[in-house]
Amino acid sequence: MSRRKNLNSDDIQQFLEIPSGSEDDLELSDEDSDDDLIRIQDLVLNEVETCPEVLQDDFFDENVSIPSPRSSSSMLVIQPTSSSSNTANVASQPSTSRQVNPRSSRVASRPQAVPTPRIISPSPQPVRPKPKREYIWRKMDFQPPDTTFAGVDVLEQPYTTFESPLQYFLHFFDDDLLDHIAEESTKYSIQKDCSKPVLVTKTELKKYLGICLLLGLVPQPNIRMLWNSILGIPLIIETMTLGNFEKLRNVIHFNDNINYKPRGEPGHDRLFRIRPLLETLRKKCQAVPKRETLSVDEQMCATKACNFLRQYLPNKPHKWGYKLLVLCDDKGFAYDFEIYSGAENDPELRLPDECDLGASSNIVVRLCRSVPRNQKSKIKTFEKCFNLSIFKRGRQAFQIKW
Repeated sequence: MSRRKNLNSDDIQQFLEIPSGSEDDLELSDEDSDDDLIRIQDLVLNEVETCPEVLQDDFFDENVSIPSPRSSSSMLVIQPTSSSSNTANVASQPSTSRQVNPRSSRVASRPQAVPTPRIISPSPQPVRPKPKREYIWRKMDFQPPDTTFAGVDVLEQPYTTFESPLQYFLHFFDDDLLDHIAEESTKYSIQKDCSKPVLVTKTELKKYLGICLLLGLVPQPNIRMLWNSILGIPLIIETMTLGNFEKLRNVIHFNDNINYKPRGEPGHDRLFRIRPLLETLRKKCQAVPKRETLSVDEQMCATKACNFLRQYLPNKPHKWGYKLLVLCDDKGFAYDFEIYSGAENDPELRLPDECDLGASSNIVVRLCRSVPRNQKSKIKTFEKCFNLSIFKRGRQAFQIKW
């Protein structure tokens, strides 16, 4: 059995007595120690105010020590100098109190707030405005130039001998073009499947093109419905069977794929597959005599087919389709055109005497090549990219003297 010692009242009173020099005794002397610290701070601040040069010279001196806030009994001590000896003596004297309260020492050891030096940034140099061109106006008699059209805008043969739309169409799709399309289509069918070649003739090709024209006049949700016994068109049914039409539709071609150059190689053409057809139609249009008033503007060939050439122009009546840059007259006839295939600026498309005016403006220059010179034609452009200043820079391309 463990023996327990019972404490009497005298032992309990002995344990409860406060020994001398304890922390409770220190709390009784806080007021005295605070008075001593305040007195020392007042002396230091008065000395600094009377001698501001001391603070300016010795603030960043190595002799000035800033105590760590973790220290419980450290104080801000300034080493003695010639002008602050009295302050140093006061700070170096020991305190009359037994011990300084840690809380009061933290307050006294905090460094005074020092104003940060002002950094004066260099003032920006004034931007010199560009010198404007000065014009000197002189009072003179204005002599308007002669703007009378010197060309001939009367249609001649064979345009005056066309009696039907078919003759007008066959003028552009002549026998040479039809023979070329038939030859390339037959060649493509052999390249596609040599065991099942499709022999395309000029007569079959004319029938195929005629049916394609009727498709634009009689739209159907499905092409096969045109050969339906109830909803079909008798003229189409009598002209060609559905099987022959599908065969021609699968092998129709305008250029030889062997000569195709892939993207990234020199000579790559995005419109390679239809380039012979485009060039033939352009030459036919350029041969028509041009009227006095001409215009360069964009037109839309409406379609929603999934193709990289399809453009979206919200301000046009037909918002989706292929974008064409066209040179036409005031009657709406097109003398030249280009299909927009992207902002391409190929130097090979420019003539040696033509300036580089940018991708869009170079299109206008190319379309105006077929306009006769020195006939005083009036050309209007509605593209923002082709203004008067660009036209003046490219006057050599138009062979115009100012």
